[in-house]
Amino acid sequence: MKTKLLTLFLAAATLLTIAGCSGKSIELKELPDEYTYCNGNQITGIGDPFLFTYEGKYYMTSTETGTSYRLYESDDLSTWTRITDIFYSSGTEGWVRGSLWQPEIAVGTDGNFYLYYCGLNDEGSLRIGVAVSDSLTGPYVDCFDAPLFDLGYATIDPHLFIDDDGSMYLYYSRDCSENVVDGHHVSQIYVVELEDYTHVKEGAEHTLLLTPEQSWELLNNGDYQWNEGPEMLKKDGVYYLFYSGGYYGDSSYAIGYATSDSPLGPFVKYESNPIISSTETVSGPGNNSFFYTLDGGELFNAYHTHTVAAIAGGNRKLTIDRCGWREDGTFYMNGPTYTEQPAPSGESTLTKITAITGVEASSTSSGTAEAVVDGEFAAGSSGAKQEWLAEDGEKASITIYFDGEQSIDTLFLYRTYEDSAVPESVKITFSDGSVIKNISFPDDSAEPVILHFDTVITGQLTIEATSLGSAKRFGLAEVGIYSIS
Repeated sequence: MKTKLLTLFLAAATLLTIAGCSGKSIELKELPDEYTYCNGNQITGIGDPFLFTYEGKYYMTSTETGTSYRLYESDDLSTWTRITDIFYSSGTEGWVRGSLWQPEIAVGTDGNFYLYYCGLNDEGSLRIGVAVSDSLTGPYVDCFDAPLFDLGYATIDPHLFIDDDGSMYLYYSRDCSENVVDGHHVSQIYVVELEDYTHVKEGAEHTLLLTPEQSWELLNNGDYQWNEGPEMLKKDGVYYLFYSGGYYGDSSYAIGYATSDSPLGPFVKYESNPIISSTETVSGPGNNSFFYTLDGGELFNAYHTHTVAAIAGGNRKLTIDRCGWREDGTFYMNGPTYTEQPAPSGESTLTKITAITGVEASSTSSGTAEAVVDGEFAAGSSGAKQEWLAEDGEKASITIYFDGEQSIDTLFLYRTYEDSAVPESVKITFSDGSVIKNISFPDDSAEPVILHFDTVITGQLTIEATSLGSAKRFGLAEVGIYSIS
């Protein structure tokens, strides 16, 4: 994809250069692969990924064979190695017979590792179990040779959340296979408090938290409706309960969230759900898990998407994208992406320039100029957007000011989601007068224009529309500014 972009730039001009006032010309270069990652190259044939870090490495387990859970390892989130199978179902031993779905591994404070999982019992009904090992790589042995709890109906998708005070909660889905509400088979999300990693707290109630009710969750319009795959984050005393809705096998699948001031609820769903959904090129994002990069610098979301968007179905793959909170406390996800994105922090010497003192636009019709450096870019039609749209057309511009002179050699430019605000070409001017000309944007708002060049030392940069083409104005979602140490 980087080669394709570079070819497009060269086709737009006889020689695409950065030309200084002194006549100095620096050709654009291809950014080496080590400075990006790409979801097009992730593990396929898996669903419901649980991605976590342990002792300086990334690990992932998932729904895969249905009869076992596999453990994968990575140093950089790009290249994965399958280590081993850590747990199996059996036709004769234990309680679980198959349909091993959505695993999660907790690193216990007691030195053990706990595998929360779900599968079919002898009666063909889904239940949740917990297995333990003294090693991350297993093998894991069921703690009781029986489900963690048995309510007499199907339960799946276990997620352990440990609060700041050490209290433990297990979130799960009451599965639609055996749950009929108002004539529909419905998956709903529940919570129960735990005493420890392997026991439900005595007297604890199983509390209903979420049920399908927003319009995007009811698109299937058939007999089945879903709220499933719970995942919890906490920030500034607010509990964010993420979940998936729609049908996992088609493009209706997407992710939303709800908030509460208590882990036991009640939870209120975000009015701009879903926060990530299918696009023209990526289908079915859902069933996610959050993790921080090894250096702790960035929050990522791991989820699955359909391996072939046009086919959808059960063939899915690992997808990872950046995410975070806005200043108002709402949550965003950058994605789904399928082209090169900046490498996760700590995985290369690509360093983001954050010493920004201000952003000034020639005009603003919606959004704010500061939105272009807030870390969020628009992708797909879901969720709230934070971007900048100019009021005027050709010659509309936006300038980013730095705290002193900065050494810059790489830019990632993300266009607005609004097609009518994507100009035919723009240029970038640095404070020394050097210019990058004839920059055009791709059709996909999640695909950045990647510009890599010899180092420019500058106190500011200005991005200006030079030809609107069929666009009516100029807009940007994000400008990522980097230096390779």
